[in-house]
Amino acid sequence: MFRKHFNLLKIDKNLKSKHGRRSFFYFLIALVIIGSYFLIFQKIYSSEIYPRVYCCGDFRLSGLKYNEAENLLKISIEKAEKDGFVFKSRTDLGEKEAIIHSNLIALADPDLSRSLVNFNIPATLKEAFQIGRESGFLKKISEMVLSLARDRKIDLAIDVDKQELERILRDNFSDLEKPAESARLAILNNELILIDEKPGFILDYEGAIKELQDNLSLLKNEKIEIQSIQQNSLTEPQDISLMFEQAKEILDAAPYFLAYQDKKWELKPKQLVQWFEMMSSLNHLKQQSISQKKVSLGLNHEKISEYLQTLAEEINIEPIQRRLNMENGRVVEFQSGQPGLILDIEDSVKNITQGILEKKKEINLTVQKIEPESLPADAASLGIKELIGEGKSNFAGSPKNRRHNIEVGAEKLHGTLIKPDEEFSLVKSLGEVNEANGFLPELVIKGDRTIPEYGGGLCQLATTAFRVALNAGLPITERQPHSYRVVYYEPAGMDATIYNPHPDLRFVNDTGYYILWQTGIFGDDLIFKLYGTSDERRVETSAVKVFNITEPGPVKFIETDELTPGEKKKVESAHQGADAEFRNIITFPNGIVREDVWKSRYQPWPEVWLIGKEIEEKSEESPKE
Repeated sequence: MFRKHFNLLKIDKNLKSKHGRRSFFYFLIALVIIGSYFLIFQKIYSSEIYPRVYCCGDFRLSGLKYNEAENLLKISIEKAEKDGFVFKSRTDLGEKEAIIHSNLIALADPDLSRSLVNFNIPATLKEAFQIGRESGFLKKISEMVLSLARDRKIDLAIDVDKQELERILRDNFSDLEKPAESARLAILNNELILIDEKPGFILDYEGAIKELQDNLSLLKNEKIEIQSIQQNSLTEPQDISLMFEQAKEILDAAPYFLAYQDKKWELKPKQLVQWFEMMSSLNHLKQQSISQKKVSLGLNHEKISEYLQTLAEEINIEPIQRRLNMENGRVVEFQSGQPGLILDIEDSVKNITQGILEKKKEINLTVQKIEPESLPADAASLGIKELIGEGKSNFAGSPKNRRHNIEVGAEKLHGTLIKPDEEFSLVKSLGEVNEANGFLPELVIKGDRTIPEYGGGLCQLATTAFRVALNAGLPITERQPHSYRVVYYEPAGMDATIYNPHPDLRFVNDTGYYILWQTGIFGDDLIFKLYGTSDERRVETSAVKVFNITEPGPVKFIETDELTPGEKKKVESAHQGADAEFRNIITFPNGIVREDVWKSRYQPWPEVWLIGKEIEEKSEESPKE
């Protein structure tokens, strides 16, 4: 019996062994089939996007090579932005429609032309090609199976300049808004009166911009209606009554005086009333589930600041920095430093607010003394003794205002000293770009309006600064190329753009000594020179490689009221799109080599014409019988 049972166990063991070998054999066959399929799949899609990959909703990318997908996306994007983005709004104050183009067009200076919307095709296609190509064999197998089993969708990479777009929309549609007015105080016939609050409405620009971004991510360009938002105010009569009484007490104690040293400025009741405002806080009534505004008397800090700006013109004294020149191979001082004064507006606003509410008759303004940058008394100890870098650009053909701004900017930079290890900022060094600082504006098309804007010509300074930093082998920490190729900055790839506060052009003085900035304009050439102490670093700049040339789209026509009906004026020439790349190789005396690779992408820019709007003739309807 035992022997029989043992034989049965032996037979069962043999069967299991045969079954295990057969299973393993089947597993190997399956593995070979899957592996073979995987290799064939990989070979077929080695240079193509995997199956069932979509972009922009239902835009199919599957099976496309890079250049095929790129061309199809470019065509679709061109269609989407061809005629501009149409916004409209309708309120009780009227109805309006405006076309905002994806590129801001400056009428005279390309420095002010820039893109509102950038479609980043390389980033989009990089993500598309990455699908299914993760590292690891098992991961790749699973991704291959997934690519056959379900769709994968990616977003079109888009960068929208929301801040600038909102400014343009406000410029074009603000006349359709009627912001709510809080209850306010006023003086009529020398008596304090209360003007009741008024409800109102504003436009939802943020929502409209989001809708545009959502549409473009699907490669759609539909008319966007900017919705209005009601503004209501709920205040308690007793709060307003208390505020009124407090304001009356303050005005009865007038006049008040602002003081600095021996100067005084009188604050009369009419001035104070303009500053008064209701300061509100929400009071939640839990039983009735109502939120009410508790109000008290306050002062409007923004209006006080505006008033103090006028006083600052009397008080402020710009510090004069010590400025140096290189003459006959040595440093000489051509401007000695002097301290300055600046009205501390933020602190003075606090003083005024507290002083008025406490009915103080005289309120002191806060004025800060600004010392010029301290330098060694001996100029020779600065280590400025030789030329360490030179940059040059040409601005031939520039219009009058652009040339003026280049000259003003160059003068501001001349004699600038950069400390050892200091990060130089071009935007900071130029200061506010406005009329007060000597700059002139240029006209820029923004929607249906042509608006003056400051900053023309400053990219000539940025480009030249970029080149001088390259030539000196200094570490460049911030640089952005233009959106499109500009004739002033050829060769392509060697340019830089700035716009306050960003983008900026920044670099670090890593020489261990001071650097002296010298500027000069010779005919149509802008030349920057940096003097300091050379550490014998060698700089080699490769030739610029320009590739991926793309042709500009069709001619763009923009309707305007600035021209007579039907009149045409060319404001932009066509520019090819391209990629550009070069290397800056810096070799230090200790053998260390730093290689900086500078890449630029320029979008194709169409020829642009302004065309005068045709006057719509209103047909007179015949009277009905």
